[in-house]
Amino acid sequence: MIDSEVHIVGDEDLILMLGLIGIEGTIVENQDDFLKIFNKLINQSKIEMIIVAMQISDEIVDFLMEYKLNNRRPFIFILPDIFRPNIENDDPLLSRIFEAVSDIVSL
Repeated sequence: MIDSEVHIVGDEDLILMLGLIGIEGTIVENQDDFLKIFNKLINQSKIEMIIVAMQISDEIVDFLMEYKLNNRRPFIFILPDIFRPNIENDDPLLSRIFEAVSDIVSL
């Protein structure tokens, strides 16, 4: 059997909630710590999926997108904060998705 894990990185509330169902996680206090933790996690062969559950800057989104384009593992999932007001305007990842879809639809 393959020894693989899912790891969540982000805000305390989601880390604790998903910890209740057995998903390990790391609480991140600020975005500078995020990159340090992320780099440690991607070097662990047992980590097959990293869930990012926090607000991240455009620079970190760019970094993660570049990482995802050039690496097959671990799978990176950025969980948007769907309860935040005006998320369609404020979330950098969702903004890019909306732009891409509108570009395709307008063709």
